[in-house]
Amino acid sequence: MKKLTLTIALIALACTSMMAQTINVQSAIQDSKKGYLNKAKQEIDLACEHENTKNDAKTWCYAAMIYSQIGGEADKPKSKFKNLDPDWLEKAYNAALRCKELDKSNEYADNINTVFNFIGDKYYTIAVTAYNDEKDFSKSMMNAEKAIKIFESAGYRNYADDAYYLAGLNGKALKDNDIVLKNFKALVRRKTDKEAVYQTLFSIYKEQHDTIEAVKLANNYVKNCPNDYNSYLMLAQAHLLRGDIESGKDMINKSLEKAKDNPELYSKLLGITAAILETNNDYDGAEAKYKESLSITPNQFAANFGLGKMVYNRGIDKIVAAEAVPLDDETGLNEKLNEEAKAFFNQSIPYFTNAISFIDNIKDAEEARMQRKNLYDCMSALKTVYGRLEMYAEAKALEARLNEIRSQQ
Repeated sequence: MKKLTLTIALIALACTSMMAQTINVQSAIQDSKKGYLNKAKQEIDLACEHENTKNDAKTWCYAAMIYSQIGGEADKPKSKFKNLDPDWLEKAYNAALRCKELDKSNEYADNINTVFNFIGDKYYTIAVTAYNDEKDFSKSMMNAEKAIKIFESAGYRNYADDAYYLAGLNGKALKDNDIVLKNFKALVRRKTDKEAVYQTLFSIYKEQHDTIEAVKLANNYVKNCPNDYNSYLMLAQAHLLRGDIESGKDMINKSLEKAKDNPELYSKLLGITAAILETNNDYDGAEAKYKESLSITPNQFAANFGLGKMVYNRGIDKIVAAEAVPLDDETGLNEKLNEEAKAFFNQSIPYFTNAISFIDNIKDAEEARMQRKNLYDCMSALKTVYGRLEMYAEAKALEARLNEIRSQQ
């Protein structure tokens, strides 16, 4: 009889304890609704630690909501709860993830997704501030990764994409290609239309001499963004990298086709494709594209400077070849190469001159300031040309202008 009485007493004690913990959750909910956040925090903390309620999705749902409420109050300048819990964001984050883990029937999904939206935005904002203002890329990376996990958990795809992009930028700033690849490749799989994502990945693959991945990436770019002329340009470069000249030129033509109804864009695109062809030593093809661009827009910097630089570099190549001719050579090859170099240098002068004139005639002061580096580079090249051609007066005049630009830096 004694044993039976003791068992009943233990059961009664256990039920009282469980009820007390359930009351803690209910009290926390009511106090949070009334704005008594001090009490709500104490009560929900007790419920999160007790054996009877720490594995209940409801407990963690309200813990996430209460800590989010604390965070919302902390943002208010004159709030009496401003310093209630400096770790509210981390606690809300962990509570929301724990609730999602326990909530097998998705009973609290709507409430938790609201919390995810709130705290995800907080982590993302911290990450953006750390990236833009503090230049603390490790801190930004850590918070961007949390934002990704939160937005993915809640199904906020567009927000997750923004966080992936920021994480990739942090990887770039940290010079960590693995981080860049991880996050930007995720965006490619999600069919992003961000040109910077594709261009950054393409640069990495070029540096790694991974032509297979470069072609795969460019094909995905075309597939994801079929109306973007840049996607066809990237595929052209990818084909050229692996030596497929015909396919490369075909993609260049497809890119140009996308801009045929926009003369300004078409002219610009001709200059870009010319530079691609030049990189692959197709000088005749490049010259044709540069000149076609100039036939549409004669008064421009890009094609004039591009063509001038290409012709100048070909002159330098001739000089290098001439210097490699043996001293005892009697074929006249050295003299021939030097004359060809001079012809190229002379050919570059009007293009460099036109490029300089274009910048000199810019009326907007800010735009002119933005072009200062281009002006300096162009003048430096032309000064070298004048020196090669023994046009010393012209070279001296340019040196005076170059000194003026240096003094403004």
